[in-house]
Amino acid sequence: MENLKYRVKNWEKHQHYKRKNKNFNNEQPWFMVYGRRLLRDINFMQLEPYERDFLLLCWCVGSQDNGFLPSLEEMAFWIRRDEEEVEELMEILLEKGWLVCVDFDEYEDIQNEQEEIIHENRIQKARDASNKVSLENPRKILGI
Repeated sequence: MENLKYRVKNWEKHQHYKRKNKNFNNEQPWFMVYGRRLLRDINFMQLEPYERDFLLLCWCVGSQDNGFLPSLEEMAFWIRRDEEEVEELMEILLEKGWLVCVDFDEYEDIQNEQEEIIHENRIQKARDASNKVSLENPRKILGI
């Protein structure tokens, strides 16, 4: 398991900020949960209550790193549960299709792509700010 990372399945659909948004980032202060859709999702509603609770915690923890979950030890600390319990629940959610397993190379590819997008957005944000200043005060640019 050391060369594998768990990730929330379809993490992108939980994102409010899309790729070109200036606030798009690996760490999201909040994420979308589609309550109506979940209540009508038979697979979600057939989860045991403690499994649904754990899945919601996975979404919360995953929001800190592009949908990826930390090591078992760190995950157990964050949600205040035993490592054995966390490992068991992660395996259940993996089997039921709520989590996916990603090898470390794929993890790095996903994270590198994300960082490139974030970098491009920062450059665009700086350009937009520069253009805004020049449009607001053209005399400043001309030195008048």
